[in-house]
Amino acid sequence: MRLVVDSPAVRHVEQTWPEFGRDPRHLRFGLASDGVSPYGVKSSSHSTWPVVLTNYNVPPWLASKKGFLLLSLIIPGPKKVKNIDIYLEPLVEELQQLWTGVDDVYDGRTERIGRDRWFTLKGVLLWTMHDYSEFAQVSGFQTSRYAACPTCGPALPVARSSHLSKQVYMSYSTYLPLDDPLCGTGPERNTVEPPVPLDMNWWAQRWRDVEAGHIPIERARLKQ
Repeated sequence: MRLVVDSPAVRHVEQTWPEFGRDPRHLRFGLASDGVSPYGVKSSSHSTWPVVLTNYNVPPWLASKKGFLLLSLIIPGPKKVKNIDIYLEPLVEELQQLWTGVDDVYDGRTERIGRDRWFTLKGVLLWTMHDYSEFAQVSGFQTSRYAACPTCGPALPVARSSHLSKQVYMSYSTYLPLDDPLCGTGPERNTVEPPVPLDMNWWAQRWRDVEAGHIPIERARLKQ
């Protein structure tokens, strides 16, 4: 993917909510977060977490440039927060309000006259951008030990190695094409199909089962 419009997320939004895609003035955002050292030194003694919104309504070569990034909040250090949801809650509420629509927004472009200058502005968060450890913080998934892969879910082939004192992930060659040389040859050839990737609908149902008390949250591989 080289352009945002080519992404599956944008196609999903335009197909599911076609009225949103018909107005190019509606906003499309990406959210990025990571820990940085505010003093410009390579040290882990202090970590500050900026949360930045990327506006994809501007040309692609400007979306990540200084002056076009929206610094929505800063999570102060010096230590990494254990529950980032507390800090993200006001931002999530504002994004939900923007998705519902903000009435009577003024469009200052000269080619629009009369009532067309005033419209209902909407926005959508397409994705989040972060490393794998921060993915667990933002999404609520567990990304370590026996639940290291949200795409595999409970089908992840994992075992505890007493010799290494850590988890090992077996049968990794099942994710390769069956004609790949790494799958082996002869009797040792891998013929096991990989597990079906889980989508967000599956995890949403999983969370509803946890809230209803059908599944303990420890078994659901989710974080509160």
